[in-house]
Amino acid sequence: MKHLSDCIEVKSYGDVFLKKGTNERLPYEHQKEAMRCLDKINQEPSYSTLVVLPTGGGKTYTVSMWLLKNAIDKKKKILWISHRQMLLDQAAESFQKFAYTEVIPHISSFCFRIISGASSHDRTSDIRPEDNLLIVSKDSIGRNIERLDTWLKDENELYLVIDEAHHSTAKTYRKIIEYVKGKVPNLKLIGLTATPFRTAENERGLLARIYGDGIRGGQAVHDDVGITYQIGLKELINRQILAKPIFESFYTDEEYGELLGVDAWESIQHLDILPDEIAQQMADSAVRNKLIVETYTAK
Repeated sequence: MKHLSDCIEVKSYGDVFLKKGTNERLPYEHQKEAMRCLDKINQEPSYSTLVVLPTGGGKTYTVSMWLLKNAIDKKKKILWISHRQMLLDQAAESFQKFAYTEVIPHISSFCFRIISGASSHDRTSDIRPEDNLLIVSKDSIGRNIERLDTWLKDENELYLVIDEAHHSTAKTYRKIIEYVKGKVPNLKLIGLTATPFRTAENERGLLARIYGDGIRGGQAVHDDVGITYQIGLKELINRQILAKPIFESFYTDEEYGELLGVDAWESIQHLDILPDEIAQQMADSAVRNKLIVETYTAK
């Protein structure tokens, strides 16, 4: 359970001043292994790869910790892209919460900025050259991508993170990636996902073209997509890091997905992944949320 003292107030931008002492949160073994595997990124001028962890496995924590040490501490800029406000806030919180001098010994502070269409976040017009970490929604930056020009000017190296990277094949993501590649000579592209493949036939090769480095274990997996580190849900359950889910079914009068296409139905059937618009409709349902809360509190 998260204590109030552990919470970080997520603002739209600000300077993060490093904490002294020791970070009490120790990474699990799979997270330490993922960080060790990520070290190979710095052995090449440019690199594009996936980190595959199941939901709850600590993708944001693992990669933000690695970037604090390997990018922020070395005064390298980071562009972190996601498609949901919650994920943007989660990333900003992680970078602030774990910014300790033991991890980042060579600087005293860094500046972050969150960009999205939400009223609580900044706009692309607010981007400043001194921002070390930009955490942006893909739609906001996709519509105003030239706003990155001044921020990227004279940068020789950049770390670009795509959260929920299985969406990278979408037009807006590909536009952003190609634009940044054209501006920065050495791009370190890291995709975070729990599902490193697509079901649509015309998209299966696209993901491999975006993430082509870091095949783990010496064998190509998932249509030759480059994966630096991967661990599955069953393994984390066996290690007692994640709990085995207990499913209960309840019937409601709620209906979703009457306009879904074939690709979306295949995604649900084969990957258990809901399309974003359906997930948002469910999250916004007051009736559904009330039922979930009442069921949970009754246990």
